[in-house]
Amino acid sequence: MGRTVGTLSDLDSLLGCMSRVVAATRHVVQEKVYLHFDNTGYFMGEKMWFTAYVVRADGHRPGVRSRVLYVELLNPGGDVVQRRKLKIDDRGHAHGDLSLDSLYGAGFYEVRAFTRYMSNWGGAACFSRVFPVFRAPSTPGAYEPVIDERSYRRRLPDFREPDTLHRSRLNVSFYPEGGRLVSGLRSRVAFQVSDGGGRHVSADGELLDGEGRVVGRGSSDSTGRGVFTVPASCDGLRFRLRDARGRFKEFPLPESSSEGCVLELPPSLDDSLRFSVRGTASYRDRLLGYMLMNYGRVWSCDTFRVGSGYHKSYLRDSLPEGVNQLTVFDGRGRILCERLFFLFPKPSASDTIRVTSETTRLTPCGKVRLRLHAVPGSVFSFSAMDGGTVFNGRGPSVKSWMLLSSEVKGYIEDVGYYFESDDSVHRRASDLLMLVQGWRRYDWEELSGYRSRNPEKWHPVEDMLYITGHLRSLKKSLPVDGIPIKVYVYSGGSYTDGEMLTDSAGRYAFSLPDVWGEWNLQLKAGVNKLKSRYLVTVDRRFGPPSRRLSPYECRSLPFLPSYLPLLPDTLEFDTLPLLSLSERLHKLPEVDVKAKHRFTEGARAAWATEKRGQYWADVYYDCDEETERYLDEGKEIPLFSDWFMERSEFVDLSHTPFYTGASGEMDSNPLEEAAVETGDMEKSLTSGKEHVEWGRYKGRPIV
Repeated sequence: MGRTVGTLSDLDSLLGCMSRVVAATRHVVQEKVYLHFDNTGYFMGEKMWFTAYVVRADGHRPGVRSRVLYVELLNPGGDVVQRRKLKIDDRGHAHGDLSLDSLYGAGFYEVRAFTRYMSNWGGAACFSRVFPVFRAPSTPGAYEPVIDERSYRRRLPDFREPDTLHRSRLNVSFYPEGGRLVSGLRSRVAFQVSDGGGRHVSADGELLDGEGRVVGRGSSDSTGRGVFTVPASCDGLRFRLRDARGRFKEFPLPESSSEGCVLELPPSLDDSLRFSVRGTASYRDRLLGYMLMNYGRVWSCDTFRVGSGYHKSYLRDSLPEGVNQLTVFDGRGRILCERLFFLFPKPSASDTIRVTSETTRLTPCGKVRLRLHAVPGSVFSFSAMDGGTVFNGRGPSVKSWMLLSSEVKGYIEDVGYYFESDDSVHRRASDLLMLVQGWRRYDWEELSGYRSRNPEKWHPVEDMLYITGHLRSLKKSLPVDGIPIKVYVYSGGSYTDGEMLTDSAGRYAFSLPDVWGEWNLQLKAGVNKLKSRYLVTVDRRFGPPSRRLSPYECRSLPFLPSYLPLLPDTLEFDTLPLLSLSERLHKLPEVDVKAKHRFTEGARAAWATEKRGQYWADVYYDCDEETERYLDEGKEIPLFSDWFMERSEFVDLSHTPFYTGASGEMDSNPLEEAAVETGDMEKSLTSGKEHVEWGRYKGRPIV
C-alpha cells in the first residue's frame, strides 16, 4: 500500500508550532543562579558567606534582566528562617551572607536562591544546596562536628513536599523512555529501586507477563537505577524483585495507551547518536515533527513520517554539549514522546581556573601565597578551607551545576562522576540519570501554544525594587479601581513616598530606589469612610514550596585526613608580637567581652528570653511572620489554638479550658493579639548587600 501524501494544512500546522517555539524561547528566556560558598559545613554562630552568579539559561552567559536575588535559609523542617534580598549588578553578580547565630538547633539546613522571575517554573528551577550546621563548640578550638539527636526526631513536623511514593521496605518507580507505554510497541523502561528511607537498592528483577512467564530482566546498579525492555504486548506486565528478607514482591507497570508513538535513543559506544520513532497504525502515515533543544535554544527541527520506523543519526561532535531535549509532536503542538540526553562537555582552556602555591613550606599561623590563573578580564570568587574540614562533600561546581544539576530533578549524589570520562560506563550512567531524574525546564506544550499558562499567576521580571499588591474589598459591591494608594518608606532622616491609582482589579505597584539596611513601610488607601471594609495586601509570598530532601544530602560524611606538611621548627617569628623578658610589667591590650550570661538553673530563667528559648526548643514558630502572611494574603487571622493544631499534627489543644472551637472566641492567645502586643509586624521588601526588612509597625496595615 502506497504512502499517502500529507496535506498543506498538516505542514502549515507543524511549521506554525516550530515558529511559536522559536519565538517563545527567544522571548521567554529563563535564568539560572549558582552560589559559591566559603565552606561546606558550618557551626552555629558562624556566618555563611557566598557569591552569586546569575546567568541566562540559554548559553550560561550574563545578560539577565532581573536585578533582585532572593536567598533563603530553610531549617530541617522546611520553614524559611532567614531571607536576603541582594542587588544583582550588570555582570550578574551578587554577594552576601547568612547568619547562623539565631538557629534553634543543629541539623541539615537548605540554602536556596532564585529571582522572582525564576519562581514561575517552580522549585526545580531554583538553586538549592544542603549544609550540615553543627552544634557550637563548647570551648574555643574544639571544632567537633556534632549534630543534636533532637534534630532527627521523627515527631517534629515536616512542611516539605510530601513523598508521592508509598514507601515500604522495597519500592520501584518506572520511567518509560518516551514518556508513556503504547500497546503493540516495544519500548525501554528505566526504573529506580529504593528502600523505605529513600536510599538506593541494588537488585535484580524479572518482567512477568499476565500468565507469570518471564519476558524480560533488569538489574539496578549502585544508584538503584536500571533499564529493561518491554515487549510489544505490554498488558498485565509486572516487575518482580526480591527484598532483603528473600521474599519476592511484584510491582505493576504503568498503564499503556492504545494509540501513540514511542521513542528510543540508546547510549551509543561510537561517535554517532541515533534515535528511532515507532508508532501505531493511526500515526504511521501522519506528518509529524521533531525538535532538538539545548538549554532553551532550538538546535534542529524537521518533519517526518513514522512509516514502519523512522531513524535519524547525528555525529556527536555536531551536537551541543550538556543536556539536550528531544521532542516529537503533532500539528496541534501536543507531545507524542520526549526525552532528555546528556553529551559529555568538551574540555576547554577557557573554563579552567588554575591555582598554584608559591609557598614551599607550611608553618603554623604562617602565611600562604597563592597564584591564580584565569582568562584575562574574568571575574571569579575564591575561598580557602582546610582539606580536613570538608564536612559534607565538595558539592557541585559551577560547571557541573550549570550544565547538569540545574537540568535534572532532585539531588545527584556524585555529580562530578558524570564529568570524569566519556567512556561507555559513564555514558550509560548519564543516560540512566536522564531517564530517571530528567525534568523539562522548558515546557514544550506551553511554548507551542497547545497549553496556555494562567497570566494572573505569572511573576514579572524585577529589574529594580518594587512594592506590589492588591486592594481587596470585603463586599463585592465596593469598587477597587481608581482608588489612590499612598506609600511612605523611611529610615532615620531619609524617606521616599509616592501615590498611584489602582487598576480595574485593584492592583498597585511602586518602584523604589536602591536602599540598604532596615527601612519602614507604610501603605495607606484613600477610603477613610469605609476603611474597615478594605484590606491592603502585599505580593511577596512567591517563594517555591520546600522540596523533599534526599537522604544522601542529609548525612555527615567522615572527615578527610589532612596531609598538609607543617614545619614548626621554621616558624616565622617575625609575624608574631614579641614580649621582652627584661620588663617586669606588661600591659595587655584591652578586649571587649561580648559573651552573654548563660542561665544555668531554673526553668523560668531558661525561658526568660526568646533567644534562650529558641536554643532549648526542638521547634520554633515565628508568630509575627505567620501573622504577616495572613495580612499579605488578605485573610482573617485565626486563633492561636486553631492555627497551632493545623500547623502540627502532634498537637491537640481541643481539651484545654480556653479552647472553644474554630468559630468560638478565646479570652487570650489569638495569633493576632500576640503580634499586636509585641508591635513586631513587619513588611519586608527591598534588597541590598545586607539583610533588609521593611516596616515594623503595630496593628494592621493602614487603610
